[in-house]
Amino acid sequence: MAETVFIGATQDNTLYDSPTGRLSNGMGEHMFVGLTLDQLRRRSVIAFKDLSAIPEGVTITSAKLHLHVSLEDSDATLIDLSRLTSDWGEGDSDAAGDETEGANSEPDDATWAHRFWDLFTWGNPGGDFSATPSEQLLIDSPGYYTFGSSQSMVADVQEWLTQPETNFGWIMIGDERIRNFKRFDSRNHSNPDTRPVLEVQYTNTGTSFDYSGAWFDPALEGEGYLIFQTPQGWLIYFFGYGGEGEFRWLISELVKLDLLEFGEPFEMPMLVGKPGTFEMPAPSDDLTPYGTLSVQFNSCTTGQFVLDGLDGKKSSNVVKLVGVDNSVCKEP
Repeated sequence: MAETVFIGATQDNTLYDSPTGRLSNGMGEHMFVGLTLDQLRRRSVIAFKDLSAIPEGVTITSAKLHLHVSLEDSDATLIDLSRLTSDWGEGDSDAAGDETEGANSEPDDATWAHRFWDLFTWGNPGGDFSATPSEQLLIDSPGYYTFGSSQSMVADVQEWLTQPETNFGWIMIGDERIRNFKRFDSRNHSNPDTRPVLEVQYTNTGTSFDYSGAWFDPALEGEGYLIFQTPQGWLIYFFGYGGEGEFRWLISELVKLDLLEFGEPFEMPMLVGKPGTFEMPAPSDDLTPYGTLSVQFNSCTTGQFVLDGLDGKKSSNVVKLVGVDNSVCKEP
């Protein structure tokens, strides 16, 4: 029900504390976060502007940023990952040695003072970014670390997908009140296994809300609905009783939907099926038309289903009993 893609960074850089913006490291193998012995700040910026691996119209359900720390000389430090609100660049600067001191800025480099050296400056030196971090992570000794998934990171990637003009990436900022030093491997690192990776999981259900799971009406015992939203469309099972008390097993046709909103009903054809057995778990292929099912969700956990068919009309005020892993629904 969900697909996962892994996306490499398209640009990254280090903002070296300098009022003139003379330092950068666009092509370097490393990025830096923290506060040096000389009380100079280091911040890392990273962006994933090529999201073509994610189909249009999907709903992002998870977003994780995988990074590798290759050098550090401080205690565990909480690092903020915040969404950038201005565009920035990666030039040809390439620091020597361990790269801690940076190199002379080259055209289009992001610097402490500039978004693009040396023509366009940040609104605020050190980067323009959201005041509320999208995620925070405690970084300690060298090794692999993962930011997320968080609701804010998911929202960031979803917005970048639907509004590419807002995709400026994230900035990493450490505790700049005390000395700390963390070095991350950049997208230019010689070892591809340690380069930054954005892991994105998405669903393609035709709606921003995934209602997959078990639903039932507390007033009606022994019956309920199972909803599955798949990349190919919606599928709903009904199990319960017919007009004469016989057991009924119904299945909907596969229905593709546009964006679904709370309070908006939609209708789907229902077919008569037979429950599987241990020896024959698959439903019968001999399905006959039953009628229709009208489905209306009033919230992520409540709705009204109206089954209209061979047994007459039955209305159910349903609630969600349990959901499916990775299904996402947000109240308006």
